[in-house]
Amino acid sequence: MNKIKSIALAALLGVTAVSCDDVLYENVNPDVAHRNTCSLGLPVLVFYSSQVNYDHAEYNIYLSQCLTTMGKSQTGTYAYKSGWQFLTMNRHPQWRRHFYDIGVNGKELIANAESLGSLNYEYIARVIRLMSTQLTTDAFGDMPRSQAYESNSPKYDTQASIYDWMLKEADNLTDEPGAEDPFYSKAVNCETNQKIDVSQDRVYAGDLSKWKGLAYAIKARLLLRNIPNIDRSAATCQKIIETAQKAIDTWRGGDAIYGAWFGSEPRYNFDGGVTEENAQWSESQPIINAWESRDNRLTEAVPSKFFMENCLGVINQGDELKQGFYDKENGYGNDPRLLLLFRPNKGPISASNASEKVMLRYLENNIGAGSTYKQAHFPTLYCGAYAAAKDAYTPLFTMEELYFIQAEAYYWMGNKEQACALAKEATRWNIQRHLDRFQKDNPSPTGGLTVPTDQCRPQGTNTALKRWDRMVTAFLENVKVEKTKPASEIGNMHYFFNPSQYTLSDLMMQKYIAMYMQPEQWTDLRRYHYSNNRNGYGIGDDKEIVYPGLRRPYNLYQAFWIDGLTDAEKENTWVQRYNYDPETEEKYNLAELERLGAAKNYKWLRKPMIWAEDYGVRKSLTAE
Repeated sequence: MNKIKSIALAALLGVTAVSCDDVLYENVNPDVAHRNTCSLGLPVLVFYSSQVNYDHAEYNIYLSQCLTTMGKSQTGTYAYKSGWQFLTMNRHPQWRRHFYDIGVNGKELIANAESLGSLNYEYIARVIRLMSTQLTTDAFGDMPRSQAYESNSPKYDTQASIYDWMLKEADNLTDEPGAEDPFYSKAVNCETNQKIDVSQDRVYAGDLSKWKGLAYAIKARLLLRNIPNIDRSAATCQKIIETAQKAIDTWRGGDAIYGAWFGSEPRYNFDGGVTEENAQWSESQPIINAWESRDNRLTEAVPSKFFMENCLGVINQGDELKQGFYDKENGYGNDPRLLLLFRPNKGPISASNASEKVMLRYLENNIGAGSTYKQAHFPTLYCGAYAAAKDAYTPLFTMEELYFIQAEAYYWMGNKEQACALAKEATRWNIQRHLDRFQKDNPSPTGGLTVPTDQCRPQGTNTALKRWDRMVTAFLENVKVEKTKPASEIGNMHYFFNPSQYTLSDLMMQKYIAMYMQPEQWTDLRRYHYSNNRNGYGIGDDKEIVYPGLRRPYNLYQAFWIDGLTDAEKENTWVQRYNYDPETEEKYNLAELERLGAAKNYKWLRKPMIWAEDYGVRKSLTAE
């Protein structure tokens, strides 16, 4: 793996501008380029398919108000995690990952595959390119596509035209009726296909039917962008449901790789060790090609109040002596994933009480921690399916997301009962996903779970395991656990999966949790206009608040975001997109940035994506 990566990187070191074919190949040794055959190029591309998902998620968990930092700094290298002063940042790994690592290697791989008539290689490369394009345009908006790699200063295509291309490409890759030049059947039946094994494709070992499932999943995600602002029609919702189901059927059919429910969802599995094979979210914090990547900063991050209290259910915040505790005996609104995604740590009870207790502390976004508290006093974040170990995995797409896509479409069709059932099933298995990782990392001779008793998580005894099962059941099925709630408190209980009272907020809050460390978490917030009680942005005919406890972060970089705005305007001022990579675009394509109004312009970063414009503004996702 390392040798292959070094070959790919050698072809990129002479690059000075993004999206420039002439420059990309000008300083490349022809012998080295010649050796970058399909069998060498595919492992590189598949690896970077996982890396591009991590790159986006690594930013998005902060932009979605999921995690925050202990400091109050408004500027600096990691400004997107503090004051969001993006204009001081010198590079964005997401941009480079798409145009360099995936774009260049994918372009080379497709050309080699076509010359050999090996369309199976080409097919996989195109699916990965489609996925990367979707992630990149949903982060930046307009970007080069049609003229990419043609000059130092390629034209930026509109986001609408990029969506038009992506939807057509998804049709081609799934061999949908009416598609232009359907491609999937050709790739499968091509007699000149070269064999692809697991050494080249660590996700599916060359199984094109499984890669087709990913193409369907991406298409379902693209179609979901119509909701809630562009097209909520029953026909569009039905198409979303059917497309997602095709991905589900593909991955759950045949031999199950990861169990019957998860089936063969696309995961990039890591080997562990001390090199680049480490999972990106692991505590080893691997950096892939330091010039274009960022390691995770989970050692410097802490949970946000919104995620910890409003989403997961840390309770008793008004009682200083119990603040930050999880009530194990109360299963009403307390999410079991809290105990799987975070490990509580000891620290002072409060600034005025030095007595140390195990607590699930959190901070308001960007407010900073008091001098009493150290990083070690906040929960450990190296937990859960993606971050708990060096041999963890990065999903390219999750089965839960497909179920939530269907649930959201059913909700807007008016079928709240089916929406509730699908969301509950997705949540049940999202809990199981993280529990699987916990069990792997904490085995016991009896097959149970072993952790210190003060860490609140599932214990190794039969009694404790039964308590865990009852807690999960209570959360999903609206039943009590061990204690009877007094009648005076019943009116304050909220059930997340009550089909008779199911709300859009119930659905999207659960999806928010399930998308932890996934790029889609931030996209959903933007699609729903960061809807919360403070900005009062209601969605739909009922003007429903989607994320009630969400609030704009404290300590935003004033000059950058909110100078000159009214208090009401400030509450609805959010990051809507990244700025373009300064080290490449400002140097080599400044004219295009100025044409867009994006050159060193913070107002550009507040401009919504086409799918996040106000309802009724745009009639079509692809219309110019």
